[in-house]
Amino acid sequence: MSKGKVIRAAGGFFAVCDETGNEYLCRARGNLKRGSEALMVGDNVIFHPLNQVSGGRTDEGIIEKRLARFNRLGRPPVANINQLVVVMAFKDPGCDWQLVSRMLVQAEKEDMAAFLCLNKADLVNDQEIEETKKSTASFPYPIIYSSAVTKLGIDEIAERLKDCTSVFAGPSGVGKSSLLNAIQPGLSLQTGDVSEKIKRGRHTTRLAELIPMNNGGKVVDTPGFSRLSFSDLDENELALLFPDFENLRGQCNFRNCRHAGEPGCAIEENVGKKVNSMRYEHYRLFLDEISKQEAY
Repeated sequence: MSKGKVIRAAGGFFAVCDETGNEYLCRARGNLKRGSEALMVGDNVIFHPLNQVSGGRTDEGIIEKRLARFNRLGRPPVANINQLVVVMAFKDPGCDWQLVSRMLVQAEKEDMAAFLCLNKADLVNDQEIEETKKSTASFPYPIIYSSAVTKLGIDEIAERLKDCTSVFAGPSGVGKSSLLNAIQPGLSLQTGDVSEKIKRGRHTTRLAELIPMNNGGKVVDTPGFSRLSFSDLDENELALLFPDFENLRGQCNFRNCRHAGEPGCAIEENVGKKVNSMRYEHYRLFLDEISKQEAY
């Protein structure tokens, strides 16, 4: 038996890299294909090689067991990640700030570090960038303005990827693969454009893949998505997943304050000051969504 990590998954097959760097194309036992046990990119596994690596060909194996995860994301489906990189674009397509907050809530729930990369800065002028900075005052996560064309922000992103396992996530067309190509020339990841008709990116990354970086980090490039629900969240834990509220916790008049219209709510009193207005709007939207789910 050997120990390895799932680096790609497609069509019922899993590419597993062992501890010496050899890659095996594996099938998995039936119990590893269903429900919460279903294998994901990033999973550490025990597998049985069917033959030795030789002649430069990819050998085969059977995955017998998935080792314990320290975290997981349902969308994109990855496991054992240190850092979430939320990638959005200024234009083509524009930034979906609500989706940003949804992904950041997911990162908090799974105890991941996170930052936002606002890409395609070459498509906007200085005034538009300044307006974005004003609207994101008190935003509780680092924001890097970037461009794969001008190389703006590329060194800063590369430094944050160093020596950790990160996942790039966001809608199609925002430039995730283009950024990775700029960070590490030679990757040659396929990139695409944006549909003129629907103003959305076309899918070019077809599957999640764990990519080793020259700076010691690993990055999962994932297919784009534009929707994310909260099927596994309790409304009582939502506020704890907003670091925006951290310095105000315990200051509301009521101990069980939901921060949703109660008198003397310290969170509401600081909206537009210590709490970003847009983020608070998202909190209220998510709270209502989760409450309705729990009612059924």
